[in-house]
Amino acid sequence: MSYHHQNEESNPINPKSLDYLINYKDYQFYLKLSKQFALLDDKESCYLSYQEYKRDYLSRQYFTLFLQQKSKPWFQEKYYDSFKELRNKLRIKGWNNNPNTFITNLNDGHYDSISYDKPPDSRKKLPQEKYLTLPYTLDPPENPQIFIKSIPPDLSREKLEDFLNTIPGFDYLAISDPQPAKRFHRTGWINFNKSVDVNELLETTLKNPKIDDFTLFLTKTDQPITTKARVAPGITNSPDRLRQDLSNIRKLTTHLESIYNNLNTQSNDPISISDHINNRIKHLNIVDDIQRIKKELDFYILYLRQAFNSCYYSASINDFKEELQRKSSMFYRETDNDYADQSDDRISPQDNWIKNLDEKISIIIDQNLDYTKIGGIDYDKEVSLVANKLVKKEDENKFRCLECTKLFRALEFIEKHILNKHDQLVSSDNLIDLQAFNNFLADPHKILPPTDLPASMNRRIPAKQYQQSIQSTSQFTSNKRSYDDHHNSQNKRYKSAGIPAWTQSVPQHTLPPSYREAPLNNYKSQPSQASNLPKPPPPPGAKLDPRAQSNNTYEDLDTVAGGDDVELQY
Repeated sequence: MSYHHQNEESNPINPKSLDYLINYKDYQFYLKLSKQFALLDDKESCYLSYQEYKRDYLSRQYFTLFLQQKSKPWFQEKYYDSFKELRNKLRIKGWNNNPNTFITNLNDGHYDSISYDKPPDSRKKLPQEKYLTLPYTLDPPENPQIFIKSIPPDLSREKLEDFLNTIPGFDYLAISDPQPAKRFHRTGWINFNKSVDVNELLETTLKNPKIDDFTLFLTKTDQPITTKARVAPGITNSPDRLRQDLSNIRKLTTHLESIYNNLNTQSNDPISISDHINNRIKHLNIVDDIQRIKKELDFYILYLRQAFNSCYYSASINDFKEELQRKSSMFYRETDNDYADQSDDRISPQDNWIKNLDEKISIIIDQNLDYTKIGGIDYDKEVSLVANKLVKKEDENKFRCLECTKLFRALEFIEKHILNKHDQLVSSDNLIDLQAFNNFLADPHKILPPTDLPASMNRRIPAKQYQQSIQSTSQFTSNKRSYDDHHNSQNKRYKSAGIPAWTQSVPQHTLPPSYREAPLNNYKSQPSQASNLPKPPPPPGAKLDPRAQSNNTYEDLDTVAGGDDVELQY
């Protein structure tokens, strides 16, 4: 039997309309059912089509995550334009006068020995390690500091700072990104002026304080911390890559300096490090070309870390140094020549690492970013759709504004008029949300959606499906359901593992055997109910085995007293 034959009225459901991800094999079968044979026969085009489908699915997953978190204070403070002034205030507070301080130290030769090559006596990467890490010690903060172990997602920065501003000597509050594994809780660092006695504060004002019925657990940070420094792959030490990184970091530095110069209203002298680094390189008189490129690159890397609390190799831009240390304490370049060009078309892990880095840097510095290329939404198109509701077409070249009745000869002219003169009518909550969603996608360090999170459908969260996937996570994955969800009877129709739900609309005789449903009366495909029943009791008067005549009680000593689980509060 040919699998190409099927009922003309049976059209398979497009996988893009599903809330879960299908695998490549299922996607190929969908192309076969939908008679897209030309795409199916071209392996490269078929693979690229599947990758495009996966990117669309991931974008819809991100929108589900956005819908879940958009009302949380942490999300609004980080991505909504209404909090842009707050973000700018925090940024200039954290960057402070750091660029000028760095320039002074650079010119004085304090950083001449800097090198981000992996130390020669470091250990090598073990086969089971994805990335090599090296122990790295962080010095305790210069000023008094208190660590907040947990900040709930519903607690806003504004409420925290309102409370902390009542404490004399409070300087600033740094907050980490949320941790999805810990219910999106965050950590924080309260920094004070040098004259503050934090030991006294922890015994009085800051002794288990409560904000919105949540108790903050605080501790003093005055000891060095041993953390892990990451080691970038060996390709970062190749001559071509060193030149490329130097070009990238120059562009990134110019971008951050532009932000700083625009925010820094206390000085009229714009900051620029390039001339100072060039002068220092000339002073060092480095003969070897590669070593000269390395030194210049290392100056820029250190400049980003100390002046802008940013890390080039992780593409993270932060307001405060505590946030930088949380994300990326240090990055070294691998010195072992473990990189070799691939002789085939496969992309090596090192090439993939570099590709991701370049994409992140490009997103940060691109002033005219096309959000649709990263899974976002065409904001201008959405604005036009809203603006067109205020337009009345009276003739071929006559468009009237319904708000002020002015007449225009072209649609593009009246759209500009509405956006400039009646912007308050266009600025809807929906457009504000879409702009925040684009900002969220443009964050190189945005939180990742859980693998079992269903993709949004028509920009709505499939709440019912998500609840089902959560309940069945321990037994089934969302893209490999082992039974037919659409049959509510006790006798479920069991399927082969991995069978896609969209094949339900296809006649069974047109499917390959591995995609067909088992019949309802197939005893081999259903678990035996009799085997799950307890054994019957012995007949009355029967003699028991001597070993069973005494009643013994067994108690699990590892269980919690009372039988209830204990949830740790962090």
